[in-house]
Amino acid sequence: MAEFDDIRKRADELGGRQQDANAASAEAQPEEKERGPLYWLARNLTVGLATRYGNFWKNRPILAFLFTAVLIWLAITGRSAYQPGFIFIRKYLVVAVFVLIAFAIMYRAFRRSQITGKVVTVLVGLGIAVGVWFYGAPMVNYLALYYHYQSVPKVGLSELPITGNERIQPLNSISTLASQEAIDETESATLPHFIRRQDGGFDFSMGVGPSPDYLLQRLTRNVYEVISVSGTAPAPDFSGTNRHEVDFDVGEKLLFSKNVYVASIKRFNIGQFFNYQPDEVRFLEDDKGNWKQVVSLVKWKGFLFPRPVFGGVLVIEPRDKGFGAVMRRIIAGEGTIIHPNEIDNYDWLNGQNLVPEKVSRFTAESFRFHEGFLAPFPGYHEGDIRIPVLPQDQNAMPFITWFDFEGVADAESALYNYFGLEPYQESKQGLNMSVFIAGDGAETVYYFDHAASVSGLTGSSAIPVKVRESRKNYDWNNNVPVESRPFIRDVGGKRRFFWLTTVVTKSDREGEGFIGGSIPDVTLTDALKKQVVWVEQRSLGDSENWENQLEEELNMLWEDFDLPEEEPETVQPAEPVVPDAPID
Repeated sequence: MAEFDDIRKRADELGGRQQDANAASAEAQPEEKERGPLYWLARNLTVGLATRYGNFWKNRPILAFLFTAVLIWLAITGRSAYQPGFIFIRKYLVVAVFVLIAFAIMYRAFRRSQITGKVVTVLVGLGIAVGVWFYGAPMVNYLALYYHYQSVPKVGLSELPITGNERIQPLNSISTLASQEAIDETESATLPHFIRRQDGGFDFSMGVGPSPDYLLQRLTRNVYEVISVSGTAPAPDFSGTNRHEVDFDVGEKLLFSKNVYVASIKRFNIGQFFNYQPDEVRFLEDDKGNWKQVVSLVKWKGFLFPRPVFGGVLVIEPRDKGFGAVMRRIIAGEGTIIHPNEIDNYDWLNGQNLVPEKVSRFTAESFRFHEGFLAPFPGYHEGDIRIPVLPQDQNAMPFITWFDFEGVADAESALYNYFGLEPYQESKQGLNMSVFIAGDGAETVYYFDHAASVSGLTGSSAIPVKVRESRKNYDWNNNVPVESRPFIRDVGGKRRFFWLTTVVTKSDREGEGFIGGSIPDVTLTDALKKQVVWVEQRSLGDSENWENQLEEELNMLWEDFDLPEEEPETVQPAEPVVPDAPID
């Protein structure tokens, strides 16, 4: 009995010591932080998926290996599908970070507040969500435009450059003629681009491949022809002399890895994957006469307020044959990236039309801030300007035009993206500013401020009405004046600004297709006097004769308008009056 009592005492002592140890351990450990339901949901999902995936590897290692390999393969070969999503996040990252911080603060406030506080927090959260939805992206774009205007190199001109190598046919007319009359039923032509040939001429070039209506051909066939027709001739020639056989295994309208945008994205490295986008595709001749497929790249520059700038080009050679070439295209894409600072090393890219329209339009739109930070602000718009909207002109600004800057500025005479900016209010159609952006990506932007010089020139959007007014008996139900682009020449002893307009015929009832005809009607409108001159068709191929016709028809108006101002009569100052000497 005594032994039993002794054992019980020892057990009680041991139990007491264990309780003391547990209490000390509880005091030593910090109190676990209270977690919310979102934390536990995320933790359980993460741990649960990891546990299930680990068990999957233990129980079925072969299937797990195959499943993992397929996931990795899809992530590598399908990265072009989700790359635009990363670019979108890249563009509006500052908005996303602001929203996450705001909702994290509100969530903490919601958990700790009473009923009234919870209601207020929910209402504030809804207000932030609505504000971000409607004003988040515009705010980022506003600040990005302002920063871009402040950072881009700009040179103001005191005189306008002269144009040359004028395009007769508008862009949409060439596209319609090519797609409806120059190719077969199962073929499709890409959008034409105005380019410089290696012999000094200027063409519209486009690639020919399978039509989007034929799925099997888009999977099996290539881009097999390039059409390059003169852009300065009145009548485009789609005969065999202007058709060139090529073999590109990637193209704009091909599918999967054969799509040129998919192949371009796969060619990016890690840094380019989050910052670059393929944009427009052109077909150009190199200095050896070989045709290349050239993809213009958009680079998103900046962290807080990303803005699109010219990122160079990706040059794609004709295809390599063989299974290895196909696998390389599927995994690593195709093409060689040439950065903007390397373009000077390639003569066939200098002075070309390479800059994506998205980039040039962003630069031109940034000139809305030329009167200060508040100029484009909603409800203010003091000094604000805009890129005019040309509803009937399928080729909106920029107009790709050749300019001669000799004697005007230290700039190359080459192809430029031209913008004729007008007042913000659409009812006002004066020409406020001309902006010239080099087509080969040169950083310096040139501009002429017409508003500051009080030139009183008419803008491009007002020209179609004036062309119709000039010939009221014309069939304007089926014909449309389109693409009023600049024509600047020294005429009548003075540099003058005209708008060159082509009158085209609608090829369908909706007016989505235009045909300029074999020899179209072309007009020149004096931007200052608003007088329209219809160019004689026999001289369409020689723009030098246009100057003679302009001088003949408008000389009387210019003589009245250009009279020199009378110099004010010079008034000789009167001799100072000397008071008579006092009489003694």
